[in-house]
Amino acid sequence: MRAPRALLLLLTIPACGDSSDTGSASFSSQPSDPTATTEAADTGHATTPTTTAQPTTGPTTGPASASATEATGTPTSSSDASDTSDPSAADTSTSAAASDGSTSTGAGSASDGSTSGSTGPACPEGQDGCPCGPGDSCDPGLMCAQGLCGPPAPKCGDGKQDPGEQCDDGNQVNGDGCEANCVKTPAQPKDACGNDGDGVWFQIDYSNAFTVSNPTYSYSPTPGWGEAQWAPAGKNWPYAVDLFNNAKVINDQIGTVALLDGTNKAVRVYFGLVGLNYTYATVCVEGRSYSVGSSVEFFVEEAKTKCGDYGMMANDWSIHATGVDLQDCFLPGDDFQAVQVQPSGGSGSLSLKRLRVTLHGASY
Repeated sequence: MRAPRALLLLLTIPACGDSSDTGSASFSSQPSDPTATTEAADTGHATTPTTTAQPTTGPTTGPASASATEATGTPTSSSDASDTSDPSAADTSTSAAASDGSTSTGAGSASDGSTSGSTGPACPEGQDGCPCGPGDSCDPGLMCAQGLCGPPAPKCGDGKQDPGEQCDDGNQVNGDGCEANCVKTPAQPKDACGNDGDGVWFQIDYSNAFTVSNPTYSYSPTPGWGEAQWAPAGKNWPYAVDLFNNAKVINDQIGTVALLDGTNKAVRVYFGLVGLNYTYATVCVEGRSYSVGSSVEFFVEEAKTKCGDYGMMANDWSIHATGVDLQDCFLPGDDFQAVQVQPSGGSGSLSLKRLRVTLHGASY
């Protein structure tokens, strides 16, 4: 049977796009139909938009906005990103900000207690436990140690009484009420005149003397201030002299004494005070009036300045003690001065047994 003509015509037409047909035209060199491309994009089948994204109409919020553009192919405004109903979008934005090291501009607080967005240290310079300031400076009452400010370490002599210290007067001087090891200066007995023993002292005693110039010397039991420290310039110890070379030592009813039987007689003791300061000075004179008829008046002075005061003593056959306050007559730091005792009135005759000079509140 012969096939119908129409069927034969269909069989002889080559298939569209058949690469084996070299006589057919190729469509790949023709420009794409923009309409078709746009339609394909609207249906979601296009993989790459051919149109260029236009700028958004408002400020973007960062990585979240870019993610929205990549997902839809259509740029969005900041209002579109913020109005999304998907809560994961906010979480993604926060995670992206944290991963790149940037800080939030909000008013939240960081886990270390500092305000979000703060770039300075949380511990101000100079405060307790914080770094020291310029020049190792710290707030009042603190000190810099190994780069940090803190309370000063307890130390004897820092002026603050710490546990285990009996006292702390801010120095390491012995004999001034508080010793260098921060224990109280041992209480010393009062002298014969009732003056406190709160200082340093020296004493001359004629009980075993042979001449006016060789009494027995004794000193306060104060560490660091003894015979050598009391010595005047050029000497190894204090020394007494018969000032006018007319006095003598006798055996009186009260024992051996230096007899000053007249206002033209005197005993002078030279000493030095290099490096010593004091609050006030007292002199204690022990003896009696040599006359059996009346008391004796005498004058005690610092020989260089003539600064001094008077004392008086009865004439009965017993040892009397008379204190004289010389206040600040002695010269702190002077390496050559002297204390002098001389009858001045009454019987005019003094039996001198002992003489003690005390510098109260001494520091050296």
